[in-house]
Amino acid sequence: MAFQYQSASHYERSRKNICRTFKTTVEPTIEPITLENLKDRLRIGSTCDFDAELSLILTTARKQVEADTYRRLVSQTVIGYLDAFQWVREIELRLAPISSITSIVYVDLDGVTTTYAASRYTTDLISTPPRIVLDTNEQVEYTEQNTPNAVAITFVAGYGATAASVPPQAKLAIVEYAKILYGGCGGSSDNYQRLISGLQWTGYHKVN
Repeated sequence: MAFQYQSASHYERSRKNICRTFKTTVEPTIEPITLENLKDRLRIGSTCDFDAELSLILTTARKQVEADTYRRLVSQTVIGYLDAFQWVREIELRLAPISSITSIVYVDLDGVTTTYAASRYTTDLISTPPRIVLDTNEQVEYTEQNTPNAVAITFVAGYGATAASVPPQAKLAIVEYAKILYGGCGGSSDNYQRLISGLQWTGYHKVN
């Protein structure tokens, strides 16, 4: 069952679906900086026996930068969730950058997982945050009311598949946070905050 958007009120038409819940399903195959580079920055010799621990620190630091900036750095597959489509024609994805939308699926009123055809919407992956906009005269679908996260949007996020595509500021933030985690390397929370401030979306981070 579907309803026509034109029947919504002016107030409802002015609203957006905002997607804030994300789950990474395919992790990146590389980190933005190498383990050897991190060891150099931490002033650790190449014969160090703590490579496994340092690898965990590197991954943790990268994920912290991603969480604090609402971004993904190296290409990875992510699913964004909504409880329902609501009475709107636009979905705003509070995560960037996004290179492609893989699929949109939803649980319909009969409890059946259904694909929302790509021919029914247009993507704006240039703007921050990225958007999905229903095409003119398309319909918004009802979802099963008692199903949390009834709408699942799968997409590829990140600056690219190589470390070279990641902004230098993000790499410096990873190193700074890794210094804090490792200890004894002069890591500074203030320096970390200054580094990520240029990557954050400012006003968008303040939206609840």
